[in-house]
Amino acid sequence: MSGKQHSPAPVAGSLGPPAARYASLQVLALHLLLLAGITSALYCFGIIQYLPSGATLRNWDVIWYEQIKQSGYSYAPEGISNVAFFPLFPYLWRYSGLGLLGISLVNAVVFLGSATWLARQLALPARLQLLLLSTPVLLFMVVPYSEALFFAFGALLLVGLRQRRLGWWLVGLLGCGLTRSASTLFMPALGLMVLLWAGQPGQRRPALRWGALAVLVLALSVGVVALMQWQQTGEPWGFVKVKHAWGQFFRLPTLPLSDPSGIDMVWIDGLGVWVGVAAAVLCGWRLWQEIGRWRGRPSPPPLPLEVLFSLGYCASAGLFLLLFQGGSIWNAGRYLLTTPFVVVLLGYLATQPAWPWRRYAALAGATLLFWQVFGAYTLQFDNFTTPQALWYFGLLTVYLLLYLAWRQLRWQGEVTMLLYTVNMVLLLHLLDSLLKGYKVQ
Repeated sequence: MSGKQHSPAPVAGSLGPPAARYASLQVLALHLLLLAGITSALYCFGIIQYLPSGATLRNWDVIWYEQIKQSGYSYAPEGISNVAFFPLFPYLWRYSGLGLLGISLVNAVVFLGSATWLARQLALPARLQLLLLSTPVLLFMVVPYSEALFFAFGALLLVGLRQRRLGWWLVGLLGCGLTRSASTLFMPALGLMVLLWAGQPGQRRPALRWGALAVLVLALSVGVVALMQWQQTGEPWGFVKVKHAWGQFFRLPTLPLSDPSGIDMVWIDGLGVWVGVAAAVLCGWRLWQEIGRWRGRPSPPPLPLEVLFSLGYCASAGLFLLLFQGGSIWNAGRYLLTTPFVVVLLGYLATQPAWPWRRYAALAGATLLFWQVFGAYTLQFDNFTTPQALWYFGLLTVYLLLYLAWRQLRWQGEVTMLLYTVNMVLLLHLLDSLLKGYKVQ
């Protein structure tokens, strides 16, 4: 990639040249072909034993969504109940009349369609698109979970920001807010975006207008959920109160961080936490630069709005995981790596000037130190010896650096396909584990 800066948002309705228009569809077709081939090979050789079906899909959160679909909400003050889950996905499932396999296929189509559309809007390089489509934690896009719907509405709000389409922005926010308890994580992201947007010359009025309307829409989504649960259970704030039963309440994290899903997921959730912490650091640095601008110091060029919001979301999600789960990083991959916000950040990074290799070396060193929060080297890590832990987290660091530096590598195509193949094998292994009923979350 060259060192070009971020280009202005495209004119509404502009599709670009035909070659660019169909590039994302070609990448999608290649991905589906490779997915079919790799799945067939692993299944025929017995490396994976289960495929999605009505008999294998009813595990973990699927049970809660299916319960809401069939009989609505129920609330148990003394324990865990289904009011923790938001209504848009299970109610769409109810009205579709589909079974477990049918709604899984719909989720896959929704995700692939919205991911392809987002990639085209962001003009992502084809190789980066392949890598993103093979992200192992995307197994949740082909089961009856709400991830695909959240991704689709998230993509809509981000493109709405990019193209200054207020309607898309608001519909995307409303859809996300009815799919998940997104308001908790969106409000800090919204505050960061509005603050830095309003600081740009002549942008205060549109920034405050978009921000105020966003707050109203997020409040509306919370109100709709509260009203539905009040009518069905007599408790309007059950989705807030049940969080305590799920172990989500404010407390400082205990070290080392842990993952109840075990070694299969700790690396994915660890990467999710790394993204969240890195985003929080970048948000803090950007705010410090803004304070410097108020004091008369020169400021860097403004970041695109979709990048600001994505940074804010990732920072909020990372801090939430660290401060509200008591040292557990369970679901970090789902909260971060399955979202369009990470796609936007990686896409923006691909447009920036190439990094010097000393920056990658410094990043590698900082990352290896960061893994110590899992007890990587000096404490016991999941019954690993210290050399085994060094190897495990060393490989994880190389994996992360390849994602960040693939565009600068001499053998870019070979590295892309190596990562893609590894990702797909891991994705299918994790899906197989979920269908067996293992704790893959």
